[in-house]
Amino acid sequence: MQPADAPTRVALIGCGGISGNHLAGYRHVPEAELVACCDVSAERAEAFARAAGISDVYAVYADVLDRDDIDMVDICAIDEVHAEIAVAALRAGKHALIEKPFAMTAAEGEAVVTASQDSGRLAMCAQSLRWDPKMLALKRTLDAGRIGELVYARYCSPASAFWRPEQAEAYAERAADWLLVHNGMHSFDLLSWLFDSSPVRVHARSHPGQEWLPVHEYVTCTVRFASGAMAQSEENRIMQPPGYPFHCELYVVGTEGTIDLSDRLTHSMSLWNSGGFSVPGAHISWSPDDPDMPFACEIREFVNAIRTGGDPPIPLEFSLGVLKGVLAGAQSLRTGQAVEVGS
Repeated sequence: MQPADAPTRVALIGCGGISGNHLAGYRHVPEAELVACCDVSAERAEAFARAAGISDVYAVYADVLDRDDIDMVDICAIDEVHAEIAVAALRAGKHALIEKPFAMTAAEGEAVVTASQDSGRLAMCAQSLRWDPKMLALKRTLDAGRIGELVYARYCSPASAFWRPEQAEAYAERAADWLLVHNGMHSFDLLSWLFDSSPVRVHARSHPGQEWLPVHEYVTCTVRFASGAMAQSEENRIMQPPGYPFHCELYVVGTEGTIDLSDRLTHSMSLWNSGGFSVPGAHISWSPDDPDMPFACEIREFVNAIRTGGDPPIPLEFSLGVLKGVLAGAQSLRTGQAVEVGS
């Protein structure tokens, strides 16, 4: 039996893309130990194993789940298999940290919630934006009531495309709404967290972008929340030329003040209210070497919930509500009409 103070043993499934950020996070979380990795590509799996300093490499995730000495899986595979792997992992007695989106349909999301409840194991949709130091400063400012009741927000994260023509085959089967489902889980979660409310109505429009790519590269959503607040959320990967830097811009209006936040401004968060002008989020950023970089914080808090028997920092039921809002946006893109969430 493992000693109570031994680290939580983790297997990472899906060794491309975002897995490098997770690996950087684990280097700052001694409470967790990466012991295995898995990917359908032997090349990706071996490269990740070398970078992580681990020797146990798998090509089939079921083989990972058969191991009794693994406590948790970190699912970084392609979006379409997140829910499938999560349900299997939970049923196998493993806790599951699941990259966004944690499911592709409401039924899949509900299956993950049910598997977590039935197994008694924790599951959480990874939402690293919540641990960005600027967003934490913004959340504290809003919760302190410094701009009153929240009325409106506008969020955008422009960048050049992260797909290239040589990847055409990988994107050939993806729908026009894929960017919204893939990245919308970040922006919809962030807005729902800031507003402390769930989306209830979404109206979306999109632009196709590159001719070879079936995925639309620009999506804008008008979102109504249960609180009555409204938001404009943009998913933007249409910026040119290639290499245009990723950044985020967020504008929040309350009944007693207004906040501008952008990581392209010297003062990264500026506030105007009856007290005048202030910069509660100035000059805060992070790097992979920072022990409190967002991926480390996200992993650390989830692992500590496992170790203490507590609740995950982001309840899966909350993420299910966010997912349903994103899926309403995807339906709106198809129909051209505003869609009630859950309809």
